[in-house]
Amino acid sequence: MKPSAVEPTEKKGHICPPSNAKHPSDRWESLFVYGFICRFTQLRGKVEGFNTPMDFEEALLSPEPNPIMTQILSRFVLNLRPGTRNLSSDVISSTVAGVLQEYFKTPERTVFWDETLQKNVDPFQNMPGGFFAADWDLKLKILRQLVELQLCYSQEIKAIIDRAWGVIHNKHKKIEASALPPPPGDPQSQERLQLVPLGQDKDRKRYWVVDDSPRVYLSTNPWKITATFQTISSTRDEYIAVVEKVKESAPSEPKPGERRSKLETAHLALLKALQDRIEIIDNEIARIQRVQRKIQQKNLLIASAELRETRTRRRTTRPNYAYINNPPSDDDADEYGYQEQEDDDYDEQMDVDDEEINGTRRGAARGTRRSTRTSTANGGSETANDDWGDWRGERRSLRLGAPADTQLDEPPAKRAKTDDSAVSGNSGDVSGPSGKANGNLKIKVNGAAKIKPTEMAVEAVPGKKKSKFWYYAVEPIPGAPAAATAPVTSNEAQPPGRAKEKRNEMPDEPLENGSRYPSTTPSVSASATASNVDDLYEKSIGGSLSPESSMDES
Repeated sequence: MKPSAVEPTEKKGHICPPSNAKHPSDRWESLFVYGFICRFTQLRGKVEGFNTPMDFEEALLSPEPNPIMTQILSRFVLNLRPGTRNLSSDVISSTVAGVLQEYFKTPERTVFWDETLQKNVDPFQNMPGGFFAADWDLKLKILRQLVELQLCYSQEIKAIIDRAWGVIHNKHKKIEASALPPPPGDPQSQERLQLVPLGQDKDRKRYWVVDDSPRVYLSTNPWKITATFQTISSTRDEYIAVVEKVKESAPSEPKPGERRSKLETAHLALLKALQDRIEIIDNEIARIQRVQRKIQQKNLLIASAELRETRTRRRTTRPNYAYINNPPSDDDADEYGYQEQEDDDYDEQMDVDDEEINGTRRGAARGTRRSTRTSTANGGSETANDDWGDWRGERRSLRLGAPADTQLDEPPAKRAKTDDSAVSGNSGDVSGPSGKANGNLKIKVNGAAKIKPTEMAVEAVPGKKKSKFWYYAVEPIPGAPAAATAPVTSNEAQPPGRAKEKRNEMPDEPLENGSRYPSTTPSVSASATASNVDDLYEKSIGGSLSPESSMDES
C-alpha cells in the first residue's frame, strides 16, 4: 500500500477574532475588569470620582496619568506583589512592566503570547511614553491580563474564592468558624462573587449588569467564537427604553392547557428583573449626585483659597471667659465697660491718684482706644469745634499756638502700691503740724515707721534721689528745748539731730475702721528750736546719720 499523500496539519488553538469596537464600552474586557474591581476590591466609591463603569471608561481613554487608573493599577500590583512601596503615577508604569515580566518568563500563555516566537512578548517594549500614553485597546488588554494573574496567583484573592466556595486545603485540621462559607447576603459570598447574566430574552440574548448603575450590556452566546458584545444602556432614560422594548417583545398569554417554553419563561423573568431594578437605580443615581456635589464644593473651596490674597479681619471683641446669658453684640465690638469694685476703705483722693498713676494698666482695663486723637475727634460737641482736637495726646509746639494741654513733656506719675506710699510720692515734701506735707505727703502714724514725739520730718538732702517710699526724720539732741516746727525749704540746712530714713509700711494690725490704710493722719509734734539750730547742728554732726553729714565729711 502506498503511503497517504495527505500530510497531517498542525492543530491551532482557540483564537477569537479581533473586535471592531470603537469604544471600551463595546468590549467584554471592560465588563470583565470592572466586575473584578467591584467584587474583589473597594476602589469603587473609595476613589474620588470613581462610581460607575462610565468613570472607568473615561479613565481608560485619558492619554494623561489619571488618578482613577493609577489607583486601579496600584491595587492590582499590591495583590500580585505585596509590599511594593513606590506606586505614584510617575513610576506606576515601570512597576506594572516589571510585574508582567516576572510572569512572562514562564511558558504559560498569556494575552501577549506570540505563536511565531512561541513566547510571551512584553507589550511595554513599543511604548516609549509608558502605560498612560498607549492606546485604550492595549491598556484594556494589560488590565485583563493583570486580573487573570490575580485570580490565579494572588493569595488574598484565592483565599476569598476558596472561602466562598468552601474549599478546604488542609482537611485534617479542625475547621474554624471563619473558614465556613459566608451567607448569601455577604459581599464575599458565592452568589455575590459570580459574574452571571441578569437574564436572557426569547432570542437567547444575554443581559449583563455589574452594579446598581443603569449600565446594561447585551451579548450573544459567550461560548461561541462569533459572540458579539455591546452596551445598550448607560443612563436612566436609556434603561427605561430597554425595559419597554423587552416588555413589547414579551410572549403573549398561553392558551388554556398550554405550557410556556423555557425561552418564554426566561424572557418574563428578565422583564421582572429589569423592572425591579428601577428603584435601585434611582437610589444609586441620587447617591452619585450627592457625591458629585461634595466634590464640586470641595473644588470651589480649594479654588477660592488659592485666589484669596488677604487675611480675614481679626476679632475686635474682647475675649470673655465667663458664661453669660446675654453675650455682647457686634455693635459693641470696639467698646466694652469696666466696673471697679467699690471699697469704702479708699478715699476719693486715693482713687484719683490711682487713676492718674496707673494710666496704662487701668486705662487698658477700661477699654480706651489706642489712638487718642480718634477718641477725641469722636468725643462730641465739646471737641467738635476744637481746632487742636486732632492733635490731642500728641506734643505740639507752643509757638504754633497749641494750647498747654497738648504738651506731654512731663511723664505720668507711677501707681502707688499702698495708701501711705501713694501719698509719699515726693519724699522731699515735708509735713507740717497737720501731718501732711507740702506735696500732699502723708506721714506714717502707726507701726515702726511712725514719727515719734521727739522727731521731725524734714526735706530730702539736695542731690539725693527722691523716693516715694522713704522720708527723713530728725531727732533733736536730748535735753534741747522744744520749739514750734516750721516747714523747711530746700535752701535751708538740715536741722540738727539724728537723721533717720523712715519707710512707709503697712500696719500689722487693722485700724478701727477695719482697713490697713488710715483715713486721716495726725500731725507730728516734735521739733527743734530755731534759736539753737546752729549750736545743736555743730555738736551732733559727728554722730549724725544724715546723708548730708556724710557728704560734708567726705
